[in-house]
Amino acid sequence: MKAVSVLFAAASLLTAPAALAQNAHPLLDAALARGLDETEASAWRYTVTATTQDGVMVGRFDGAQPIGQEWTLVSPAEADLSDFQSEIWTGFSRRGENADEAAEGYGSGLFFSVDDSDIVPGSFSLAEEAADLLVFSFEPQLEGNEEIDMAEHLSGALTVSRDPAVVTQLRMWAPESFKPHFAVRLNTLDIVQEFTQLDGMPAPVLTRLSQTIRGSAAFQEFDQSFELVFSEIEYSGPVE
Repeated sequence: MKAVSVLFAAASLLTAPAALAQNAHPLLDAALARGLDETEASAWRYTVTATTQDGVMVGRFDGAQPIGQEWTLVSPAEADLSDFQSEIWTGFSRRGENADEAAEGYGSGLFFSVDDSDIVPGSFSLAEEAADLLVFSFEPQLEGNEEIDMAEHLSGALTVSRDPAVVTQLRMWAPESFKPHFAVRLNTLDIVQEFTQLDGMPAPVLTRLSQTIRGSAAFQEFDQSFELVFSEIEYSGPVE
């Protein structure tokens, strides 16, 4: 899913895969086992709708197209994008343009994958149990700019449905305002990924990603919040 996660500023640090050994609960083990780790970009097609304070932007991904041409901006016209929308669009459309990025592969694409999750191995703990779901807390694991310290300020939660046993949500947030850098204060940081088990899909797929990041830098307020909704999802690749 990292191939489609557009994370900016402080959130751009959330890119640390981890191989996890799970023993927190049998239902959690079953749900994580249904993830899919490796897919080819050519097997994916989907539409993404990005909503920001500047409006709505729609793009279409077709992995069968040549590298650098997989993304099509449906609306609005590129000349009408705001600066923040342009930043989001650039994050999508330029991925994989160079050889180094292309060599990284597509990872899990839109599928939930524990190997693409920013979770400290072995840190799951049962936090909530309901009739239809379980919520497990975890410790986020982040790598990035050594001058920016975020992990100790964040909490994590993974929601698993009972029937079927699949991951439905991954959330990382800061319970309190904090300073990841001497010149930056984050008043709000909340990132939520929602997954849905669609008919014909071998694993849950990412259908919504919301990011709320508000704070100040050098005495200037900023808001880098957005929501991505994935629809018209097609996957034609092999399953594990």
